[in-house]
Amino acid sequence: MRMSVAVAVACLILVGLSGADESQAAIKKHTNIPAEDLGLALQTLAKDRGFQLVYESNEVKSLRTQGASGDLTPQEALTQILKGTGLTYRYLNDNGVSIVQINDAPTPNTSGAGPATPSVQPPTSTDGDTKTEEGKKGFLDRFRLAQVDQGTSSSSSSVEKTDQASQKKPEQLEEVIVTAQKKQERLEDVPIPISVINTQQLTQNDQILLRDYIDTVPGLNLTPGIQNQQTPSIRGIGIGAGAGNPSVAIVIDDVPFGGTTGWTGDVVPDIDPGDLARIEVLRGPQGTLYGAASLGGLLRYVTTDPSTDAAAGTVEAGTSGVTNGAEPGYNFRASANVPVNDTLAFRISGYERQDPGYIDNATLNIKGINEAQAYGSHFAALWRPDSDFSVKLSALFQDIRADAPSEVNTGPGLGQWDQNYIAGAGKYDKTIQAYSAVIKGKLGAIDVTSLTGYNKVQANDALDFSADLPQTLPVFGVSGSLIRTLHLTERWTQELRLSGTLWQRFDWMVGGFYTHEKDDAIQRITATNPVSGQDVGIFLYNPYLATYGESAGFLNGTYRITDRLDVQIGSRESRISQGFDEYQTGLNSYPYAAGPLPYYYPQQQFDTSAYTYSASPQFKLSPDLMVYARAASGYRAGGFNNISPGIPQQYYPDKTEEYAIGIKGDLLNRYLSIDADVYRINWKNIQVTLNDPVTFTGYETNAGEAKSEGIELSLRSAPLSGLSLSGWISYDHAVMTQAFPSASPYDPAASVGDRLPYVSRVSGYVSAEQSFHVINEVTPFVGGSLSYVGDREGQFQSVSAPARLELPGYAKIDLHAGIHEASWTVNLFANNVANRRALLTGGQDYFPSTAFVYIQPRAIGVNVLKTF
Repeated sequence: MRMSVAVAVACLILVGLSGADESQAAIKKHTNIPAEDLGLALQTLAKDRGFQLVYESNEVKSLRTQGASGDLTPQEALTQILKGTGLTYRYLNDNGVSIVQINDAPTPNTSGAGPATPSVQPPTSTDGDTKTEEGKKGFLDRFRLAQVDQGTSSSSSSVEKTDQASQKKPEQLEEVIVTAQKKQERLEDVPIPISVINTQQLTQNDQILLRDYIDTVPGLNLTPGIQNQQTPSIRGIGIGAGAGNPSVAIVIDDVPFGGTTGWTGDVVPDIDPGDLARIEVLRGPQGTLYGAASLGGLLRYVTTDPSTDAAAGTVEAGTSGVTNGAEPGYNFRASANVPVNDTLAFRISGYERQDPGYIDNATLNIKGINEAQAYGSHFAALWRPDSDFSVKLSALFQDIRADAPSEVNTGPGLGQWDQNYIAGAGKYDKTIQAYSAVIKGKLGAIDVTSLTGYNKVQANDALDFSADLPQTLPVFGVSGSLIRTLHLTERWTQELRLSGTLWQRFDWMVGGFYTHEKDDAIQRITATNPVSGQDVGIFLYNPYLATYGESAGFLNGTYRITDRLDVQIGSRESRISQGFDEYQTGLNSYPYAAGPLPYYYPQQQFDTSAYTYSASPQFKLSPDLMVYARAASGYRAGGFNNISPGIPQQYYPDKTEEYAIGIKGDLLNRYLSIDADVYRINWKNIQVTLNDPVTFTGYETNAGEAKSEGIELSLRSAPLSGLSLSGWISYDHAVMTQAFPSASPYDPAASVGDRLPYVSRVSGYVSAEQSFHVINEVTPFVGGSLSYVGDREGQFQSVSAPARLELPGYAKIDLHAGIHEASWTVNLFANNVANRRALLTGGQDYFPSTAFVYIQPRAIGVNVLKTF
């Protein structure tokens, strides 16, 4: 019979398990556990109160609890949680509690007047051993332990065994808790393909930037763009860098982040994972719960919450070097959790790092010119005055800057890691700020959540425009020219959700959402000294000023038809309002001006709407394994064109519809986990750039259709003690199903059957880690991963342009090894061990066409972590 143990610790860093003596049993504590799956509620209580819970998973995981609230002792909280479930509890030892059927519990009286009352005192024996009928083995020795951890990864293994004999046995996989559907759930219970990224592994292996770990998630791709932009896509839903509005939404603690439109939406931040609990990647349209931009999927960054349990902290430091690097990089991180009392706690963290540069500027004779500096901090406060009310405030700040982009140029006298831009070209500074306030309360049996957010993204960069503006020399007397751009997004959001349970079978959620954002892209075309980088004049000042507003109502409900079959449905209606203003001032000698300067475009305003839905029936083959079907839709916002004769004034939202069936859960007594699905996504009214056949003016419009269909299979296993394995393989057939029109020779030529840009048909990933129990708390470990990305094709080209860019497939190997001893961890890593030179983009897909972007060459380093 499958057994499961929910283990939690009052403080995972500073203290061990709390004893369940009489004084501890009498302590009351604010408790607020909602109506939810019984297994999840038991895990929450165990972690909060610092004791072990042992239960049979097939008896617990199909049940629901009405929750527990109030100032309660551990016993009172357990009694409330188990009320109406047919279960009760009994002590095993000083810190172990068993959940059993009421009929199986010991009966302290023989009156027969109702169910037995569980003992509220632990047994006097402290040997931790309850004898079985066989009398040969302790009760706790016959069970596996699974540690509950907010930052658990889908590739994590279970905790260590407590005796030498058990070291030879395989370990069960941990349960992973996610909040992808705006509530806490087991990963295996969510009918959506989700990858959970372990952020501690990212920092330990120096895989900090999104580009460093993009290959570890099925279906996820990142296309670099000019001016240090980057465009993520999921399952092929995207046309490449700079084409249309974002197709992947980004949220931080459920607050939508960054720009919704193409003016600033490509400024995707590289959020340092140092104080993140986890990163969740949702594949497939997510429009019902997350609104605009979730056309292909969603990136969810979840920060670490403060805890009122105990004081704790971490300090981490490391260094690294890269092939062709000018000097080593370094990183330093620290965090502290500070509980003030039982109702108030703070968490603060900060980091500083230097990413080593490996690209040289041959013209300026500067080594490692793409070296980057980054720093940031996170502050959070949690106030919970009683079990029915809480407030969490969060503030995140991060900045990254460098003197040049990570791209190389081809040309006479240039090496494989050289570029030849003028001084100041490619220099960038990206700053992000994210603030949120989450207020939770109860109105009777209804849970109320208010989520208020504000974020600001600011990016300054410069693009070498010298070759395309020869007028600079006769007008200003210098040969250099730069396009300097400020991208600025300021966004306010407000969401209000009500949720509850009806008839013990219907979980419902109703919400309202509002956002307003200001998206500015301000360009200056300057005449610049090519050696010093100093501006000596300005050709053009060109601001693009856009606003975006959206109000929406949404609902989501799950009806449990039986204990094994349920159906989830969702719906969202969004009203969108957009505004746009643009003008140009400067010198009339600038050859690319829209007209005689100053030139003012007419101000524009338009409203539109979008509707999305989701439906997911699911059937549990066992408490840990389910099959499901999914139908869901997503959309991205439309936008404006500069008003010119013969071109449309605006373009509209495009939409995706996905149909999928999948299976996910645990097999072989929780030693193997599977997540597999077969899907088809229909993409209609694609946003595409066309050209007026008379004036050849470029504009955005809706044209053509495409599909993305494929299969993904992900597996995790812990076949031997200390060994964890994970991997996935995916096949994605993403092609056009309706061609783009070709009225102009400069229009993109995309015929039926042509592959969508930058989509690998076959890709895969496998990782392994083996830890060795030596003595006491000393645990050496060694591990590695292999990722494979198949061949891809670049952006669609016009009939008058060269053939599409061919991107060969590549494989990349990362290795690491180290030792964990009590509160210390030392980790050695080597990324891209074979020093593969894999092409990501460039040439005709880029500006200038002599520029190319490759993956980072081999990097080797060490990180040391200390917990307190």
